[in-house]
Amino acid sequence: MAFREDISGLFDEYDEASTCDDAEVFSRLCDQVSLLQTPIGNFSIERQAVRDHCVTPMDFYRRENIVRPEGKLISATELFPNVAQACMAYRMFGEGDELVAEWEHVYILPRSDRWRVSLTIADRKWPHGSPKPYNFNRKRNNL
Repeated sequence: MAFREDISGLFDEYDEASTCDDAEVFSRLCDQVSLLQTPIGNFSIERQAVRDHCVTPMDFYRRENIVRPEGKLISATELFPNVAQACMAYRMFGEGDELVAEWEHVYILPRSDRWRVSLTIADRKWPHGSPKPYNFNRKRNNL
């Protein structure tokens, strides 16, 4: 399988697990220890704790009535053998195809038995967990 298709396949699984509230599958797509950088703080997290961490974005999707998330692979670059960088653009749609949120996320991906998420860096528009998310296209900023 071609490199870009391989990376795209990882994010198809990643997005599907997130959409289906499947924290178990989501956590298996992460490295043993992942580093997360967000506008509200940076932290490392072990794979088994990723399941608990998934509650934040999954709760966000439910609270904001997300009915259709959309992720698009913007770029994928193999930095070194078995180490890649990928950039994803996310758009979350509510009922009536209303755009609820959008942001970009950069990932560092090591490959052992498969590509896994090791480091995430969200742009300043990342809404999950923020007391007052921004870049929303509607007036539901009271999270």
